[in-house]
Amino acid sequence: MGGLAGNRRPGNFRSYPGRRNITDKQLRSDFARSAPYWLRRAGVVSWLFLGIVLAASTVLSVIATVSSITVPLLVAVVIGIVFRPLVDMLERRRVPRSVGTVLTMLFIFLGAAALFMILVKGFIDQGAEIVFQLKAGWESLEAWLLQFQIKEETLNSISSAVSNALPALGQGIIGLLSSTFTSAAALLIGVYFSVFILFFILRDGPEMEAWLARQFKLKPGTGTAIVADISRSIRLYFRGTALTAAITAIVVAIPLIILKVPLVGSILILYFFTSFIPYIGAFIGGAFAVIIAFGSGGAETALIIAVAVTISNGALQNAINTWALGTTLKVHPLLVFLVTIAAGVVGGALAMILAVPLTAVVIQTVHRLREEGVFAED
Repeated sequence: MGGLAGNRRPGNFRSYPGRRNITDKQLRSDFARSAPYWLRRAGVVSWLFLGIVLAASTVLSVIATVSSITVPLLVAVVIGIVFRPLVDMLERRRVPRSVGTVLTMLFIFLGAAALFMILVKGFIDQGAEIVFQLKAGWESLEAWLLQFQIKEETLNSISSAVSNALPALGQGIIGLLSSTFTSAAALLIGVYFSVFILFFILRDGPEMEAWLARQFKLKPGTGTAIVADISRSIRLYFRGTALTAAITAIVVAIPLIILKVPLVGSILILYFFTSFIPYIGAFIGGAFAVIIAFGSGGAETALIIAVAVTISNGALQNAINTWALGTTLKVHPLLVFLVTIAAGVVGGALAMILAVPLTAVVIQTVHRLREEGVFAED
């Protein structure tokens, strides 16, 4: 008896009147089976959902904390991917890769300077006129809305919000950049990081590609194929988006010119560049145009501009995107919307611009790795 008692682990068995001793494991199993199946399934799904939300929140919080580094890194990666073929072409023409990298970066800087001058001429030089026209347009819109028995308190609260947003709107793209870099110092640091990272991406791209292939133990040629897919996808996305923005901007420009709405150049510049933010950006430029049209021509002019904006941002934009991008970058619209919003929360306007092409790149890379059997079980 002593031996038997010594071999029995305390707490492993429990006695219940009218039934034999059962183990704790059996007791837990009986309790689980006593709950309805739908309730057990709902409990498991709920815990999984909470785990996913917690993990996603943690990741987004970490990225947001270091966004001053991650955003310049992403900008440098995208620019490096777009302009790396130029460095490769110079190398094939027997130009040393370091020299080709410097020449390519000089070309990029000249393009950025030209773009900045366009923005300065389109917005900063006309900042006072833009703010004046926006205020006049809002006053006309407010007077028009009062006839529909809308409470004046509601309009006043909206007016206060619009007035607070006018400086950012008046600065155009500079105002959008402020959502990513909150100070001039942060902007300068971000530019420095981007330039530093961009140099090494352009110069050492092939070595980085080979190193990544070795780290992930990819088949010969798989790393090169993945980099080629990524380069083609990002170049195709920005070329297609630029083409779409240009064509839809022309559709909006025609009624603006016919109706003699002021600040047509500023409207089109804002409309073109904000079109790179999926779904949201073009409507920012469209709202800008409609409010100014209200101030210059009243409700009828504003309605015509609103119809033109709706057409250009609706079926026309979808048709041009399908033609310009093809099937290579097909991403579900809901996913596009979600990643755009999440990127805006984490990294501001620049992250919103980069979110969709980077998401498409990740999807294509995973698809390529599956085709190569990288995810296959041994």
